[in-house]
Amino acid sequence: MTRRSYALLAIGVCLLGLQACSSLPRQLAPPRAEVVELRLVQAGFDGQRFAVRLDLFNPNPVPIPVRFVEFDVRLGGEGLLDGRSVAPFTLPAGGTEVIEVEIFSNLVSSATRLLAMVQGPANTLEYEVQGQLTLDVPLREPLGFYHRGQVPLSLAQ
Repeated sequence: MTRRSYALLAIGVCLLGLQACSSLPRQLAPPRAEVVELRLVQAGFDGQRFAVRLDLFNPNPVPIPVRFVEFDVRLGGEGLLDGRSVAPFTLPAGGTEVIEVEIFSNLVSSATRLLAMVQGPANTLEYEVQGQLTLDVPLREPLGFYHRGQVPLSLAQ
């Protein structure tokens, strides 16, 4: 084979590889995310450890392979909790996946101040969550998300 034949073969293999990686549509609607549980696991002088459950909904007609999720949660207009999932998963087409992440933060100076941010008889905290899904597909941009809501704060037993 000539040099030109090798070059054409290499280009063809690359194009086939890219086509195989493009099983997802070019345009994907962003996922919806909601904090469904916030649990104070441990509070100490140096900070707090929280368990955060995040419900992700895929509005797209195709499943989305996710390598990891990175997100920030702002509680009661105060500081941020930063989280990152640890295991890949697939977000089903038109379905949801709930991930749980433990986060350490020095968000507030004490558990008493955190409890002072809680509102109403349901012990809810206002929150804003924003982040992105890093896809388990080569050459794809992450999908961003944002949601604002209220979540009950529970204390670990």
